[in-house]
Amino acid sequence: MSDGPEDEPRTVTETRIIEAAKTLFAERGFSTVSTDLLCREARVSKTSIYKYFENMQGVLAAVVRDEGEIFDLYREPVIETREDFAQALTDYGVRLLTLLNNRFCIQLDRMMHEESRDNPEVARTFFDRAYGQSRADVGKMIRKAEAQGILDHVGDPIQTAEDLISLWEGFRFIEARLGLVDTPFPQPLPHVERCLRIILPGLWDLDAGPPISSRG
Repeated sequence: MSDGPEDEPRTVTETRIIEAAKTLFAERGFSTVSTDLLCREARVSKTSIYKYFENMQGVLAAVVRDEGEIFDLYREPVIETREDFAQALTDYGVRLLTLLNNRFCIQLDRMMHEESRDNPEVARTFFDRAYGQSRADVGKMIRKAEAQGILDHVGDPIQTAEDLISLWEGFRFIEARLGLVDTPFPQPLPHVERCLRIILPGLWDLDAGPPISSRG
């Protein structure tokens, strides 16, 4: 079953099951997708599903592990100047918000909120591969800026990263999670820059001499 090592190569049938599950979960949510429905969508028997997955929660876990890879947004930046730091954070923020505009990404986040009580391990996997990964990525860039003397050391870089990511997502992603809007960030770039100016108000003051500080 897929509860074994994650690096084992997948069979064609296992891949079909996971891809079918992604489609169904995006369209219907997790709780309304039965094994019978998944069998029809994947064009496999129940025996095939239970060969690879203990239950539907196992299928969900496989989807979460698979989709976690889309949050691999980090591109090792060269951070030697304020301009470099500003550009690295801006580029990352735009990549993140563009991803969060994706319909399945919104649906997956919604499912994790709904399933977290019954499937805490799956929820933890999702958090670590999505929100946790983004927090670590931004924190790494902040540490690099501190090391270059671009940013004053003002405390925990991870906390600053949390503040920035929280502001980037804000109420807009909550509205998307609740189904109130389809595209939470129709113009990612100006939103990303506005949030950066709030958290790092001196970032665009490129003529200034001293290192910049984060708000607070």
